[in-house]
Amino acid sequence: MAKIQPDELCPCGSGLLFKDCHKLRIKQPQKPNITTRSTLTVIPEPDPNTRSVFIYDGEGTTVFQGYDSNLELICGNCSSPLVLGINRNQISNIVIRCKQCGKFNEV
Repeated sequence: MAKIQPDELCPCGSGLLFKDCHKLRIKQPQKPNITTRSTLTVIPEPDPNTRSVFIYDGEGTTVFQGYDSNLELICGNCSSPLVLGINRNQISNIVIRCKQCGKFNEV
């Protein structure tokens, strides 16, 4: 089957170009509806090579985001969201450094 190019007429018969009809209608995942918040435990900075430490430098403070859970894990010092929408059993035995306050949080 040939790939439909963005500037071709959409095969659905709408009369629109594919890029204006179906390509932009792809459903994006909804942000999770957070109903449960859990505060992480702040720990001293781990010694090098002893723990997996995640240091996030992107926008915001959320290091991991999923769409399967209503759980939010927040920094034990400043309450910034660090993990959203991920089941607790999917993320464990790691340390996340909070971008907001710099504290190390045990997950």
